[in-house]
Formats: sequence, C-alpha cells, structure tokens
Amino acid sequence: MNFVTTPLQRARGQFGLEVRAFGPRTRMADLVQGGCCRLLFPRVAGQGLEAATVNISGGIAAGDHIEGRLACGEGTDLVVTSQAAERIYRARAGDTAAQMAVSCHVGAQARLEWLPHGTIFFDGSRLHRHMQVDMAASSTFLFVESRIFGRRGSGEHLSDLAVRDRLSIRRDGRLLLEDMLRLESADVASLLAQPAIAGGQGAVATLVLVSPQAMDLLPALRARLTEPECVGFAASAWNGMLVVRGMAQGGWPLEVALRHILPVLRNGRPLPSTWRS
Repeated sequence: MNFVTTPLQRARGQFGLEVRAFGPRTRMADLVQGGCCRLLFPRVAGQGLEAATVNISGGIAAGDHIEGRLACGEGTDLVVTSQAAERIYRARAGDTAAQMAVSCHVGAQARLEWLPHGTIFFDGSRLHRHMQVDMAASSTFLFVESRIFGRRGSGEHLSDLAVRDRLSIRRDGRLLLEDMLRLESADVASLLAQPAIAGGQGAVATLVLVSPQAMDLLPALRARLTEPECVGFAASAWNGMLVVRGMAQGGWPLEVALRHILPVLRNGRPLPSTWRS
C-alpha cells in the first residue's frame, strides 16, 4: 500500500507600522497586518507610542514565513515589544527553516526600541531570522534579543538545532554592526557547554544601544552589572554604540537581569506594559 504525505499548512504573516510626530506626540501614520501577525497598541503614559506584536498561530514552525517593517519619522518615539515569548517548534526531517525578516528605518532625532520577550527554541527547531536597521546619526536604536535553549524547568534539553540569527545596523548609510548567532549542530548541548560559548548555561541575551549618548552610559551600566542579578553579563562601548552580552541558567533569571539592565539604557523609563509583573 502506498501512502501519500500531505504537506503541512504553513503560516504566513506580515506587519508594517509607520509613525510620525504630531507636535510632541508620536502617532500611527500607517498600519499593515496580515496572516498570523497582529499589532496591539496598549495605552501608556507619555508622548511615545508602544506596539506589541502578536503571532496568532501560537508559535513558529519550520516553513513559516514572517516579514515586518517599521518606519519612524523624524522626532518620533516608538517601543515595539511582544505579547509573550516566541516559540520555535521542532521541524521534521527535510523541512526548510522558518524565515523571519524585519526591516527598520529610524529618522533623524527619532527613537526606536525593539524589546520583545525571549525566543524559546525547542529541540529540532530551525530558524533563519534577520533584522535590518537603517538609522540617522542623530537617532537612537535599542535592541534586545534573548534566546532560551529549551525549558529546563520542564526537563527539556536540546540536542539538534539549526539557527541563524542576524542583526545588521547601518548609520547614515554606512555599516555599523553586523552580528550573527549561528548554532547548527546535532549535539548542541555539548556545544553550549563549552566555556567560550555558553558555559553550560541555558539562555543568552544580546543588547545593543546606538545613540549619540550611548558611550556615556557605560560607567553607570557597568556599576549595575555588579549587582547579583546581573552576574554573567558584560558590556563594552565604541563608535557611538554600547553592546551588552550575558547568559543565565534559564529564561526567568535572564529576564530578571534584563529588568535590571534596561532602565539604565532607557534613562529610567518604565518597562513596556507586557513586561510589567
């Protein structure tokens, strides 16, 4: 008897948001959302705008394709977060990697903050993700990405993983930062156990702040990193950019550390609404 394999349904999604300044306040000028992607807009105090991404498909599977576009006009203030952690599920043998791409334009004197919750990778997951940022020299861009390799509290441990996670930042048209995390291994647990990679920790984070004031924050940030909640994090600054990297045993201790670090990088502003406990 011959069996026919039915192709699995794959998610397609897109979102686009353009904001402009109306006096001192930032307001939506254009909104696009389709497929599995939605944007919600919590009411927050202040003159900026906050948007929360939602994936109504419930997670990312191999073969899914998501595209996003953010455009911040001159003098605007936009925070983009997520409703919850994103989950990257196990792929079948032979499945293509899920594709996620987000492009950002940050105009003069504008501020864009990309502050999603973490990404949880399940065993056997496959993901290619790329964020591209084109910003003005007078603008500010804050980026946070935390990656959780299995839910250790649930007894999950990874063996097979295929991830390429890339960040590209251009300032006034010139390449400023090209950062790539590439984990492609059939024995990822042994790879993460290496001291030069993760030292056996189950979660890692990268924070990048590009701003005319970024380098001035390094002393205050390093003082914050001496606190017990931030053990495992380090920071450096150069060329108008501040980069923080760190690791933790799991997703929750990593988020606790981020909750201590972000107020320094955000000049004391409250965390996004979906981060507040």
